[in-house]
Amino acid sequence: MILQEGSFTKAAQKLGMSGAAVGKHVKMMEAKMNLRLFHRTTRTITPTDAALKINAAVIQSEEHLNNVLEELGDEQSTPTGRLKINVPMSYGELFLAKPMAEFAATYPDVIVDVDFDDKRVHLIEEGYDLVIRIGALEDSGLIAKRISDFPILMCASPKLVRALGKPQTPKELSNWPLICYSNAANPSLWTFKGDGEKSGSVNLRPSLYANSASMMKEACLEGVGAALLPQFCCHSDIMDGSLIHILPEYSTAPERGVYVIYPDKKFMPLKVRKLIDILETS
Repeated sequence: MILQEGSFTKAAQKLGMSGAAVGKHVKMMEAKMNLRLFHRTTRTITPTDAALKINAAVIQSEEHLNNVLEELGDEQSTPTGRLKINVPMSYGELFLAKPMAEFAATYPDVIVDVDFDDKRVHLIEEGYDLVIRIGALEDSGLIAKRISDFPILMCASPKLVRALGKPQTPKELSNWPLICYSNAANPSLWTFKGDGEKSGSVNLRPSLYANSASMMKEACLEGVGAALLPQFCCHSDIMDGSLIHILPEYSTAPERGVYVIYPDKKFMPLKVRKLIDILETS
């Protein structure tokens, strides 16, 4: 009934019950089965794969339902089913391709579905089991586990530094062209932290927008503008002199991290737990 109506309240009206009573019954079922059946947010009620499997089995036969329930029980001891993941493109291709492949080889009964994409996604509404996110996270009500640091450096090409002069303070960058990460909340704003009172922010002049760290680095190498680049993609270029880490005494604030985000801690599927274990040791 909840699947058909799309909410506890509408299902309760059909059943002649209160929404609270329906919610209580669902929680009791989830606790008994040790499975999450519905993800709840302030916007939506979304059925999990387990709920969809049970619903499909109910309309067939009791034997089929029992088989599905047994299969769902087995998933708590052996990872199976589909695992849908969203990962940032540049970071994912460089650092996560190997652990994802390792997971797929270790657990062949899990169908791994990976989207390498920098777009923002709604984890629950779009049916993801887990997403990797980079940055300073907002409070979303989801579970977030930090798995590594993610320094962001202000970089420029030697050609641009020669043309505009080496900056001594962040304020001097206000007239510099900036290669902006288009998915950022304030793409042209650099918020920084220094020693003592040397903290604040500065607006830079956008010259190019991109949602790819690789594209931003290439434009930075060509002297299109300064760019806030993840350390992982610019470290070798700084070491060989192709890029300059300008104002190194100032760090981007707030500090960024790499986070694994998932909807539920109490009823975390084993397939999700096993992937997190691999990512933490990679």
